[in-house]
Amino acid sequence: MTTQRTTLWVALVSLALGATLLHYRIHTPGEAPTDLWPNLFSLIDLVLVSALFRFRSTALLGLLLNSFLAFFGVIMMADYSLSATLAGQMKVMPGADFFGWLLLTTFPDIMIVLADFLVGLALYRAILAEKKV
Repeated sequence: MTTQRTTLWVALVSLALGATLLHYRIHTPGEAPTDLWPNLFSLIDLVLVSALFRFRSTALLGLLLNSFLAFFGVIMMADYSLSATLAGQMKVMPGADFFGWLLLTTFPDIMIVLADFLVGLALYRAILAEKKV
């Protein structure tokens, strides 16, 4: 495995581990029935996606699963932020302080998911660029 591929894989695992720990802190299992899903999806990202990217033969499946989880996460987090804003549950509204509101939404988390997706894509391209042994 090349140095670039190893570095990208470690970056992907680090982002997935951070997401798993963040989800576990925010969605403590057992508090609500819906808290299971974010933890389950982040664990799938950490364990299964990371394992699939270890081998050239399964890298495409890793890319597909990583992409699905990333897009699904973006949609769910954006929906949560928009719903909370429209319901008046945000401490700061976008009309009063847009930047303050943006920091209270899941936008920072969505940027982490975007980074995870892009690292996965770069890792897949690095795997394809390697010569077959």
